[in-house]
Amino acid sequence: MKAVLSIALLVCLMAVFHCQAQEVTCPDEAPREGDEAILFPHPTNCNHYFVCDFGRPIVMKCPDDLHFNPDKKVCDFPWQAGCTANEA
Repeated sequence: MKAVLSIALLVCLMAVFHCQAQEVTCPDEAPREGDEAILFPHPTNCNHYFVCDFGRPIVMKCPDDLHFNPDKKVCDFPWQAGCTANEA
């Protein structure tokens, strides 16, 4: 029974992350040597961001108590990141 619940939870989480990734469009081309990673803030969660991987957005999570800073492209203190997505 626990295995079934664990699998169901995993499937639900994967579906949520997949739906969130649909909100971001990444360039289709592969990064060139020396290019910086393409990172986007998550539209509804300050603790998450997207990294583009060959045209596919991947949801990433900042460590606890940090927010993604789109200017610096790093996880940062909330007062430095300036994210307002969680306030809606």
